[in-house]
Amino acid sequence: MIPDRRARHYWDGDQLVGKALQPLLETPDAAWDVWLLYDREVRWEGEAPPRPAWWEHQLWDMPPERSLDPERFARKARELLERRR
Repeated sequence: MIPDRRARHYWDGDQLVGKALQPLLETPDAAWDVWLLYDREVRWEGEAPPRPAWWEHQLWDMPPERSLDPERFARKARELLERRR
């Protein structure tokens, strides 16, 4: 859990979001254990989720260049924040 008030936590037992993200992120199964960054202006409107500005994963069958790297992920998050100042 992330204690930041801007973070949102939801339980998706039927993997509806993961299944919706699967074709967008090209994951072999429902996209679970992925970290997504969106520009603050992005809204999910309609059936398909919006494309994230950046994402990383902890999945076995995915390209290593997107494997979770906390330092890189934090850097990408800062870059997104700085674009809006």
